[in-house]
Amino acid sequence: LAPTIIVICLFLVSYSVLDVMNVGIEKNRHGFASKTYLSIASNPPEEVYLAQRVQTNQVEQLSGFLVGSICFTILVNGKVGALLSLVWAVLRRIYASTYRASVGQPIIKSGITKCTIP
Repeated sequence: LAPTIIVICLFLVSYSVLDVMNVGIEKNRHGFASKTYLSIASNPPEEVYLAQRVQTNQVEQLSGFLVGSICFTILVNGKVGALLSLVWAVLRRIYASTYRASVGQPIIKSGITKCTIP
């Protein structure tokens, strides 16, 4: 169980540092602190929108990852569970960086479809 917990903790730290903080950085870069919510809610800059989508998508996938990896590790095989958890975490990091880097590109050309199931 310990290797899987280590992978989970590393992913959660990377989520906090890379995804959550990036939303704040992009909002700060676009001066959100001096704007009202109504002025930015309907049409945020693309960089902010993509950063928020990355963060939201990570949260949407997180519960399945946590439950699945812990249950697999306990019930099936600890080493394989840790390896599968690591593969998932690396693929999610690739997905997040690809998605954030797709500013100004159509979705089909952004490369994000390589990281998702159609």
